[in-house]
Amino acid sequence: MNNNERSAQERAALDELSELDAEGHDRTLAPGLMIALGLFSACYALFHLAVLNFWSIDEWVYRVLHVNLGAVIAFIGVKAWRGERGTRVPVPDWLLVVTAIGCSAYIIANLDQLIMRTGVITTTGDFICGALGTLVVLEFARRVSGLVLPIIALVFVSYIFIGPWLPGILRHSGFQADNFFSFLYSQEAIFGMTVAASSRYLILFVAFAVFLKASGAGQYFMRLALALFGATRGGPGKVSVFSGLLFGSVSGSAVANVVASGTFTIPMMRRVGYPRESAGAVEAASSSGGQLAPPVMGAGAFIMAEITGIPYSEIILAAALPCLLFYIAIFLTVDRQALRLGLHGIPRAELPGFRELARDMFMLLPLLVLLYLLMSGYSIIAAGTWGLASTLLVMLCRELEFRSTVLALPLTLFVLLPLTGLQVNFAGAIATLLSAGMIVILTVIRGRIKQLPKALRSMAALIYSGMGESSRKSLQLISVMACAGIVVGVLGLTGLGGRFSSLLLTVAGNSQELAFLLAMIISIVLGMGMPTTAAYAIAAAVVAPALQQMGVSALAAHMFVFYCAVISAITPPVAIAAFAGAAIAGGKPWPTSLRAMRFGIAAFVLPFMFYTSPEILLLGHWLDTLHVFGTALVAIYFIAVAGEGQLNGNAHILERCLAALAAILLLWSSLYTDIAGLGLAAGLIAWSRRRVAPPLKAT
Repeated sequence: MNNNERSAQERAALDELSELDAEGHDRTLAPGLMIALGLFSACYALFHLAVLNFWSIDEWVYRVLHVNLGAVIAFIGVKAWRGERGTRVPVPDWLLVVTAIGCSAYIIANLDQLIMRTGVITTTGDFICGALGTLVVLEFARRVSGLVLPIIALVFVSYIFIGPWLPGILRHSGFQADNFFSFLYSQEAIFGMTVAASSRYLILFVAFAVFLKASGAGQYFMRLALALFGATRGGPGKVSVFSGLLFGSVSGSAVANVVASGTFTIPMMRRVGYPRESAGAVEAASSSGGQLAPPVMGAGAFIMAEITGIPYSEIILAAALPCLLFYIAIFLTVDRQALRLGLHGIPRAELPGFRELARDMFMLLPLLVLLYLLMSGYSIIAAGTWGLASTLLVMLCRELEFRSTVLALPLTLFVLLPLTGLQVNFAGAIATLLSAGMIVILTVIRGRIKQLPKALRSMAALIYSGMGESSRKSLQLISVMACAGIVVGVLGLTGLGGRFSSLLLTVAGNSQELAFLLAMIISIVLGMGMPTTAAYAIAAAVVAPALQQMGVSALAAHMFVFYCAVISAITPPVAIAAFAGAAIAGGKPWPTSLRAMRFGIAAFVLPFMFYTSPEILLLGHWLDTLHVFGTALVAIYFIAVAGEGQLNGNAHILERCLAALAAILLLWSSLYTDIAGLGLAAGLIAWSRRRVAPPLKAT
């Protein structure tokens, strides 16, 4: 293949990835308009940081500006369709911009009256604002996240008008159009709990991810993964698993995670002999699962806390063990496949050294600050803000060419100053300013004063571009949260959510196992083709209440549907994360998605443990949790054995079936099933060793 053909294939793959990522295609505008858009985007991010930390405004007004100003950025900077040409913003998009700003101005000007009359007494202005504002949200979501969610939202909107003529549980008494749109464009629907979560946390943590990557921490993660696992059997696949765990938590898009790390890990896997479909599948499964990883969980933890009222700290602690089991399961499956295919690792001489990595360990300062403040009980916003501030210290250190050991003092200050009794924002500000001053003084002492102006200019440029990029990368999540609010609002207004729960319980009868299976299927189908956060928000409104009516705890029910929302990204026929992995690897989409399911099979099984063994969510005594976790570890090993057919050599079909049975028995986690599962597992291991046992010598 010549270079031109290879370049054409790479361009085609990038185009395919752009479609799968569904974050829209950026316009190439005239220079003046590009500068204005960049400035507006940076100010949009700074506006959020200001409101979250020290500028108090009305919650409804803040949410309206959060959605509508984001829509303005999308209508100016994102193409209305893929084939759009030209460098100008079309007139219809300017009309959408005016509409978004006009709806915001109407809410601000009539705030007090709207609070009193929303959904009850509707004026003509309320109706026009609600209808046009809903149109803005639908087009915003279509432009940056694709057609799936807007179509679902339109189906629910149409249900309001056709419901009086529908049969059975779908029938409702009807609603007036003006009252409905007034209700929809309120804090009961579009600006309700989903936008509440996105307005408080999304920009902050997307900015944290953007600046963390700019600081070089992302490269450090990859080097650490390479050093730990690169030389082992099938090493690049294990590097992909570990990097997926580290990278995936912050993003709410499985496809974005695949694109971010897969462009590096997939070529490595191909180099050592992974088939194309396997390389794409490993990356898809591990990148999708990153959203299960605390402390951010792809923004899912914040939304779950908003919907359920469960403290955020409880959610991330409950998510820790299932996430660990999921990644151990992928790791073991990758290892068994590497054994089956005879895959080796990367030569140790080509990998980073541990001594070098140890010298750079303080590049992880932002993550350490974030985790420390979160685990110490401080607010999510404070932890995210000062985690973000600490990324600037890492960037300054890098620009001045200091070793990361210089950052030991900032870490000490961030840990100790809050303990003095200072309010956390004051403590964070003091720690940041003292640390920056210390780095400047050290620059003078080392005779590098001439480097300082250049470093500061570079920092200013990085902050400006980083703020703009944070806004752009947040648009998809903001739009889908607003659009999901339409669905949640209709469910609440019509009572359809409760009636659907009753229907699910009726179909399942007295079988809780069947109810959970139906809930999983429905949640996965609802999530296909959508970002995880939107898929979870809808499933939480439709499916989770039915599980709670069966006596399942709110935490277990919502964690169940959240897992289903995550795995919808690797479930055919719309396995968007697997298709993205296939595009990078040059493999076939369907075989890649089927293999991704095989690698991520634990995510299809573990949610049922939330019902059979809630101790895995730390709901119970710690000895029970330890017991359940231990038996689950054995179970996922035998899941890998069953999937890859490797147990002290090639396992035949009966052994694989027995391995799967042992795994199921152990995951059920009762005394009798544990005894049966462990006995079967021990028997299988003993039997398999006959294949490798040396022959007895004749006497």
